[in-house]
Amino acid sequence: MALCHSTIVSHGNTLPFSRFTKLHHLSSPFASLQLKRLESSSSLLPPSAAAASSAASFPYFPMDVENLRREFSGHGATFEDIGETCIAKLKLDNGSSANVMLTRGMVTSYKVKVWHGGKVELLHTWVEQEQEEEVVIRGGVSSAFNSSDYDEWRLQGITGDSSDCVKVELRRSDKINKEIEMKQIITLRGETLSIELCVTNESISPIKLEGCSLVSYLTVSTPEATYAVGLEGSDFVETKPFLPRYGIVEAEEKEEEERSGIGGEEESNYKQLDQEMSRIYTFAPRSFTVIDRGRRNSVVVGREGFEEVYMYSPGSRLESYTKSAYVCIGPSSLLNPISLEPGSVWSGFLHLHNPNS
Repeated sequence: MALCHSTIVSHGNTLPFSRFTKLHHLSSPFASLQLKRLESSSSLLPPSAAAASSAASFPYFPMDVENLRREFSGHGATFEDIGETCIAKLKLDNGSSANVMLTRGMVTSYKVKVWHGGKVELLHTWVEQEQEEEVVIRGGVSSAFNSSDYDEWRLQGITGDSSDCVKVELRRSDKINKEIEMKQIITLRGETLSIELCVTNESISPIKLEGCSLVSYLTVSTPEATYAVGLEGSDFVETKPFLPRYGIVEAEEKEEEERSGIGGEEESNYKQLDQEMSRIYTFAPRSFTVIDRGRRNSVVVGREGFEEVYMYSPGSRLESYTKSAYVCIGPSSLLNPISLEPGSVWSGFLHLHNPNS
């Protein structure tokens, strides 16, 4: 059974990886709090309804801005209704912030303080009109799989506060038999944004996670000024781009197909991303650094659970400081699926760390 597809969905100074290893071990008072609320309200219900209520140990919250404000005031999050969905705006006292489109499970913004005292946006997001009236938001950070097979993301809860960290938990399941459940946990800490994708196989058959990815569009000044540091000696395979392309003519797309599948080993420890490239690194460090010399900032990209790293650069022939000025990097399982036995759980993480404050 294929859970995910190999097409990535468009929605949308190297540090030791030990800096990231404990970011996701957070206490979760939210679940016990909700159980107490359910138990206290069950006495007002008829016996059958009370039983159903007590069984709902993980309630979901409707995307109603006023309701969300009442429930989660004081947890370091504010909310904005944008019509189609709701945005949760996370903010810490140190100035770091992140925006999450709740029903899409997409992070559209991650801003951090840097050494010169200002703030910079690390993610690249833009708006496109696909059809006459349909407007879509692309970029940011999102998980990749076929959304049509699953319910929309539903808000499970928000914990934490602005002094330390804020954690948003979302869930979704497959529409047909509800036997595959996905959980996405987005955690904003002082200098790190972490996204966890957790999959539970509640069916009686094993499954394979094919093509799962957590893809981040990192905004840059120009590809010529952008470098990936720490990948020397990493094995890679050339592949066709999975992401939106601009100004690509048919002949160039054909050339990409001819290049696809070619393997190699990264020779540079300070790789300039000025050339158009689309690669899957099959053996790479658990963390490496992307440096933008044009904006004089950097971001450390870390991963857990995933064995591969996907990297895409549109190259220097596209206009700089525009919607094309980005590189796309994220952990993936594009080549080697992840096996998941009945009743088992798999988790994969993407960490974006700011070393510039």
